[in-house]
Amino acid sequence: MNIRATISDYHSASESQRNLIREKLGNDFQQLSDEEKKEVQRVFIESQHELIEEGKAVIEELKLKTELEKVSRFVSMSFISRNFFGKSRQWLNNRVKGNMVNGKPAAFTRNELTVLSDALNQLAGEMKQTALRISH
Repeated sequence: MNIRATISDYHSASESQRNLIREKLGNDFQQLSDEEKKEVQRVFIESQHELIEEGKAVIEELKLKTELEKVSRFVSMSFISRNFFGKSRQWLNNRVKGNMVNGKPAAFTRNELTVLSDALNQLAGEMKQTALRISH
């Protein structure tokens, strides 16, 4: 039994297909030795952890997109990409939207997120200082 393939099939299956897979797994599981059962349980738990991590990554990506959409209404993303990254607006847009680039979704590296955060902080500081100067 290829448990990894079966678990992968299970995760991408419809509810009715999942019921069939569960039934088959239950029958096959009973035929396994105790050692094989432990291995199946280990692989299953490992796959669940992987799904949780994937889910966390998707949530973080959605939070980032939501926050950047708010900011992009009043801050020039073109200015940020050009002045802080030395890249085009499209480069930044691809990362914000997760567009496919060279066959895979574009994403920020940890370092790029730090640069973006620093850029937004710097621009916020400049806006605040300008507001203070013109109010006096």
